[in-house]
Amino acid sequence: MFNFVEPPNAFYDFENILTQDEWQKKQGWFRDRITELNSDVIGFQEVFSPNALKALVNELGYAYFCTVDEPKSEDGYVFNSPVVAFASRYPILNAQPVVAEPEQLKRFGIEFEFNRVPVHASIELPHLGITDCYVVHFKSQRPKEPEESDVTDEVNSSPLHQLHDEQLGSWLSTAQRGLEANILHNHIIQQRKESNQPVIVMGDFNKPLFHDEFKGLLSHELRFDKFSTDYLTRFQLKDSWDIYCKLKGADLLEERVSTHYYGAKGSVLDYILLSNEFDSSFSGSILEVIGYTVTDQHIVNPRFDIDQFSTDHALVSITARIRQA
Repeated sequence: MFNFVEPPNAFYDFENILTQDEWQKKQGWFRDRITELNSDVIGFQEVFSPNALKALVNELGYAYFCTVDEPKSEDGYVFNSPVVAFASRYPILNAQPVVAEPEQLKRFGIEFEFNRVPVHASIELPHLGITDCYVVHFKSQRPKEPEESDVTDEVNSSPLHQLHDEQLGSWLSTAQRGLEANILHNHIIQQRKESNQPVIVMGDFNKPLFHDEFKGLLSHELRFDKFSTDYLTRFQLKDSWDIYCKLKGADLLEERVSTHYYGAKGSVLDYILLSNEFDSSFSGSILEVIGYTVTDQHIVNPRFDIDQFSTDHALVSITARIRQA
C-alpha cells in the first residue's frame, strides 16, 4: 500500500502527511485497482491506517477483514511501524498472529520477534474447504542500524567504520529475513500437520525467492534422510509462478515480470506460494493455476495524474479453477 496513512497522521516523519485531496486520490487509486483485479482474497502490506482500509474494502464487497497487530507511532501521529492486513469475500473463521515456537527458539538459543507480524487467517473456500491464508512482509534489505555507543563521532564518521557497520547491518537484515521465513514455515507446517488444510502465502519478501534465507519455505528434503521426502512433500510450498508455468508447458512464451525496481534494475520481490492442492502435477490436487497477473503499469509507464499516489510495487494475482484432468 506504500505508506497507507490517513491524515492528519504521518509516516516516518512529521512532514509526510497527505493532504485530504492526496488522501482521496490514494484511496481512489487502490479502489480502482482492487475493483479491476476482482480477487476473492487480498493481502496488504504497509498499512498505517487499518480502519480506513477496512472501510474501503467493505465498500467494495469485502465484508471480512483482519489485522493481528497495531501500527506503532512515536507520538500518536507519526507512525514508524505499519502492519499487514487481509481482506476476503468469504467469512474469516479465525485470525491469529504467527508467533515463534518458544521451545524451538530455546533449543537454538535464539532471541526473536517478527519485524512485522504475519497474519494467519482461516477461511472456507469453494471446493477447497477451510484454507489457511498467510500475509507477510519480510524484513527489508535496509541495513540494521547500530545501537548508540560511546565511540567518538570522529571514529563513527570514518568511511572504514561506516563500511563495516553497513556490511554487518546488511547481514543482520538478511539473518532477520531468514529467521522470519523459517519461523513462519514452522508455524505453517505445524498447522498443516494438525489440520491438513490447504495453504496460501502472499506478500512482499523484500528479496527474490531464490536467495538462501527463503530455502526453508520451499524445502521438503532432509539433508541426510532422503527416505523422508515422500512424507515431507505434502508439507511443501511452491511458487505459484512455477505451478502456472508447469501447467502451461511448452505454450508458455512469457517471461516473469519484475514486481519492484531499484533505479532501472527490476526484481521479483512479491510472491504467492501455494500448497499441493493447487498443483495439477500433484495427484491429490484440487485446483489448477490458470492465470498469473502482474499489474505494473503504474511503475513501468506511470501517468502522473493517475498514479502519483499509487505504490512502488506491482500487484500480483493468480486465478485458479477446479482441476480439469
